Amino acid sequence: MFSLAHAQDVQDDFQRFSLVPVLGYTEETKLQYGAMFLLFLRPNEGGDKVHEIGLTMFRTTRDQIQVNIEPIFYLFHDKISVWTILRYQDWFASYFGAGNNPDIDIFTNYDRELFYLESTWESSIGMPRGIKYGVVFHFEDSQIDFNENQSGLELPDTHSGWRNGIGYTISYDSRYNINWTKHGFLAQWKQQFYSDKLGDYTFDVESIDLRGYTMLLWGATFAQGLLWQRTNGDVPFDMLAGPDGVKRFRGVESRYFNGNQAIISQSEIRKYFAYRVGAHLFFESGKAGDYFSDLWRNKWHKSLGAGALLGLNLSEGLFARADFSWVDFDHLGISFNVRQAF
Repeated sequence: MFSLAHAQDVQDDFQRFSLVPVLGYTEETKLQYGAMFLLFLRPNEGGDKVHEIGLTMFRTTRDQIQVNIEPIFYLFHDKISVWTILRYQDWFASYFGAGNNPDIDIFTNYDRELFYLESTWESSIGMPRGIKYGVVFHFEDSQIDFNENQSGLELPDTHSGWRNGIGYTISYDSRYNINWTKHGFLAQWKQQFYSDKLGDYTFDVESIDLRGYTMLLWGATFAQGLLWQRTNGDVPFDMLAGPDGVKRFRGVESRYFNGNQAIISQSEIRKYFAYRVGAHLFFESGKAGDYFSDLWRNKWHKSLGAGALLGLNLSEGLFARADFSWVDFDHLGISFNVRQAF
């Protein structure tokens, strides 16, 4: 990703927007090209967090198309945050089978058209410092068609149709800046319930998300994350527990390994240098299983990687990143995203 333009208010150096042409490569998309536009809205009072609206459009050489609209608003002196993502996707992806032991060379492709809306409202009103509670709304229409299966894999039901649900979050969050955290801690419990009364399928998804940050020498930051996921019920195969390939266990296709439960550990050192440029080193491991006993016994997948950071809004600590991963010390993976992985 490269940032070619940004605009600032000459009176107080408030950055109003950033334009980011997208040119990259990932395992799931191959070559991708497009653009990202970020609009920053000045808060009503100094010291409050900056509102943000992001628009991303890109296409890939696999004829994939994705459009994201992602507004982030902070209300009542940052005591309420509203984080929404609206996505359209005309996608082409690979299915590597169920379980924790995929073969990178054995897969079946499928086409997916997706309309997706998720909105998370979190508040700290009436709570001790650092404690937050929230509600999550998820609406999704997904149409999936598997291509001709020559892999020998047993294909799951596509679960095409509506996956609609509502959930809640409870968290302790002492981070002062979620874009570039130098110190602090996050502990979050999240549970979402999907119902055939709201959509076409009934299942639930739970997660425990733990993250810690501390300063190192020469202005570097060390970040450690641990994510546990659990799914239950009539779960679509593309919503099972497992990596997303961009933020959690980078450099693989989404749900490369999967199950009813998954655990992913991440360690990363980040450093900003100068002129909007930074870098990071990371080590990740993860595994999946249908039950906790399976999860305990199954082997760990491991990934060692490094990446580059490009500042989009330095005053807000907002960076785009490119990650290069050596997955299972066997094959390379590449991913791109805005904001830190965790």
